Amino acid sequence: MLVIEQRVHTRNLSRGIFLKARLFHGLEASGWRMKFSLLKAEVEIEADTETYIEIARKLKAANVVVKPTRLRLPSPKVASPGLNKPVLSQPSIITTNQMKALYCQDAPEVKVATPSCHSPGAILPDLPHPTDNDTDKNNGLSKEASSADTQAWLTRHRFAQHAATFSNFCGADLLRLSRDDIIQICGLADGIRLYNALHAKRIEPRLTVYVCASGSNIYSALYLDAYAASELLIKLKGLLHSAAAKECDTVLVSGPNGARVRLTDELVRHLPDSSTYKLEHVENSLLLSPTN
Repeated sequence: MLVIEQRVHTRNLSRGIFLKARLFHGLEASGWRMKFSLLKAEVEIEADTETYIEIARKLKAANVVVKPTRLRLPSPKVASPGLNKPVLSQPSIITTNQMKALYCQDAPEVKVATPSCHSPGAILPDLPHPTDNDTDKNNGLSKEASSADTQAWLTRHRFAQHAATFSNFCGADLLRLSRDDIIQICGLADGIRLYNALHAKRIEPRLTVYVCASGSNIYSALYLDAYAASELLIKLKGLLHSAAAKECDTVLVSGPNGARVRLTDELVRHLPDSSTYKLEHVENSLLLSPTN
């Protein structure tokens, strides 16, 4: 999603009204279809008391946030010394309009011609990089989570500043909140980030292979997050127990007619997903042989 902030300043000279509006628009793309929606509107009014009350009442009826500002009190008129000074005509209404992108969530399949947007890290601190010990970094909050688990989850995902607000919420309570509810509670930037974190899906591995070490009939599942020979080498070494095998830096794959092919990133990319292999330590190398 692309979140755009629009600032509009309007001055009505004839009525002495000055409006400053901040509009937050959300642009969502799915394929070639784009959905444009208004997320939030804030308006500041500078006018006399009667006009202020009239405009504020109409804006609040339209669910527009009216920010408090000073009322303009009528000032006594002072006679101008220059009676013969020419008066330049001015337009009765002056409007300025500015738009800029605030938040951009990657959507590689669609290109939208908009000003370059800041990354989420420009607004809020970056999320910590996932580690092997963080089993839920790539997964949303569980609906079975207790209130204590929910507090811990918020802290791990950099939402500690909102932990007190959700102190009595369990996982199911937090997941029932709509996107608009969370934005109203946490603000625009934090609300979008929290909603996305709550409903995050686990990142699927790019490649899964099943390997059986020599002398065993039990297969181990190896999940690769990237098509990298170095990542597969590290996981293969973890299946072997001999010191000599763990020192091997070369992996060979048994090909047609018994040919042994060196494992590279390109070869890993072309390995069939969910394929099975037998792992052997042969001549200072690790040999992967497909099994049928």
